[in-house]
Amino acid sequence: MYKVQEVATIAGVSVRTLHHYDSIGLMKPSNIGSNRYRYYNDDDLKLLQHILFFKELGFSLKKIQELVAEGFDATYALTQHAELLRKKKERIEKLIENAERTQLEYAGVQKLSNEERFAAFGIKNTADNVKFYLEVPEQPSSPEEASYEDFTEPDDVLEEVNFTEPEPAAAQKPEKEEEDLEEINREGERIYNAVSNLMHLPPDASEVQVEMRAYYTLLDRFYNCSPKMFRGLADLYASDSRFAKNIDRHGAGLSKYLKEAMYIFAGGLAND
Repeated sequence: MYKVQEVATIAGVSVRTLHHYDSIGLMKPSNIGSNRYRYYNDDDLKLLQHILFFKELGFSLKKIQELVAEGFDATYALTQHAELLRKKKERIEKLIENAERTQLEYAGVQKLSNEERFAAFGIKNTADNVKFYLEVPEQPSSPEEASYEDFTEPDDVLEEVNFTEPEPAAAQKPEKEEEDLEEINREGERIYNAVSNLMHLPPDASEVQVEMRAYYTLLDRFYNCSPKMFRGLADLYASDSRFAKNIDRHGAGLSKYLKEAMYIFAGGLAND
């Protein structure tokens, strides 16, 4: 049996990601100890391997849940993983070749026709091949496009908006199994409500910045939240309508106000 931090290290994912997979029912641990620690067995790790294969091929978490539901044929799926990864490799090789030929054109060595210029982009992306895994007729033949609703864990959000490079394993936070995710969610809601009630003050007011420190500390409980990452999240909250709508239900205009307050707090950290 493996504890969550051990699984995270073996698989190269974050503890928060494993917590999220548990919370949505995608991959639950085989055992919860009396100390509330999660314990995973070898079968759990085999399932995680399939999940990571699907993610590599561009499937959303929602679609992966459908594919690994009851009746999932792991042996058949491995055959399909290999086939689609080969197709992905071929597509990438064609794109590399296309870029190299275009470099030669820019250097005046050769000339490309417009048909040649875009030929590699016409090769279908492997994410369109969900039908390879499906044997039940009524299931859809192509995956839904990944959306922010599917990228709810921090790792995926940060990867999607390119705030920062993935942090090395040494930078991961130690295991915090004793933390109650419901309590953490409640703290997040409390901070939103508290800041909403302070919007009559300038965002650099000490009362507001106390809440920003609480918010930064909350995020830092799962991964090393740098000032750059904190600003990146602030930009996302204010610019993406789906995040803004969720935050603004605590108070009209909160997402934009929160962005200003987070920027101010991050600036103070950078100067520490």
